[in-house]
Parts: sequence; structure tokens; C-alpha cells
Amino acid sequence: MSPREQSPVSPARAGEAPLFTRMLRYGAGSVVATVSSNLTFLLVFGPLHGSATWASILGWLAGAIPNYWLNRSWTWQRRGRPDPRRELLPYVAIILGTLLLAVLMTNGVDALLSHTAVGHATRTLLVTATFFGVYVVVFAIRFVLFERLFRGGPASPDEAPSR
Repeated sequence: MSPREQSPVSPARAGEAPLFTRMLRYGAGSVVATVSSNLTFLLVFGPLHGSATWASILGWLAGAIPNYWLNRSWTWQRRGRPDPRRELLPYVAIILGTLLLAVLMTNGVDALLSHTAVGHATRTLLVTATFFGVYVVVFAIRFVLFERLFRGGPASPDEAPSR
């Protein structure tokens, strides 16, 4: 057996990084997700002239996928198959809340700007800034929620401590 298999500590705990390191990794992963999200939002809303709703949904999706993988595997060092009830559903609820807030805010700003003389380029920048702002505002809240979610125990029976 390898030393990792013989360890009485679950793999999630054996290689767990200190809080500051997790915060740095979360921040770096969030940068990747934010760039993916915002570029997608900007492309859909701007040059493609999509609605704020579609731009928010597609932008959210473009960031949610790398965000989940980076947070789970790199920030919180989770391995194995995730438990749908204890990990996936809470994660989806957290990020859907962010999506809902992004859709409401971007549609609100877009509606306000549609009754002004602001050109499409300026409107695109302002609505994209709103989309970005939502993610900035919920950044710390999501870290706390993800910290509780991903550090709450083994993700699957494969990660349970050996005895």
C-alpha cells in the first residue's frame, strides 16, 4: 500500500492547505472564472447583441464550470466522486443564487440605460461592469459558503478515513 492509502486521515484532510493558502487559491480560481464569465458576457451582450439575461446565463455557465473544478480540486483538495446531495446540490444552489442576482442586476441596468441616449458600446461596458460587480460583491460570501461546503467531510465513501 502507498503511504497515502495507509494514512488514518482522509485524503481531503491529509493534504489540506492552510486557510491563507486556500484563500489565495480561491482568489486565483475566481480570477480564471471571472475572466471566462466576463468575456463571455461581453461577447454575447456586445457584438452578438444578446439580451442581458442570455449574456448573464452564458457568462455564468462559462465561469461556473472552471470555478467548480478549480475550487473543488485545487483550493479545497477534494478528490473522488462528489456526493450529489452533500456537495453538488448545495454548490448549485449557491451559484444559482449568484446567477439570479446577476440576471436581476444586469437586466435592471440595461432597462435603465435603454431609455437614455447612451450608445451600444457604453451600454455594453456599463452592463458588463454590473455583471462583474455582482461577482465582486458575492466573492467573500461564496468563499465562506464554499469553505463550509468543501471542508464539511469526505466527498464520497472513497474519501472516508481508513481504519
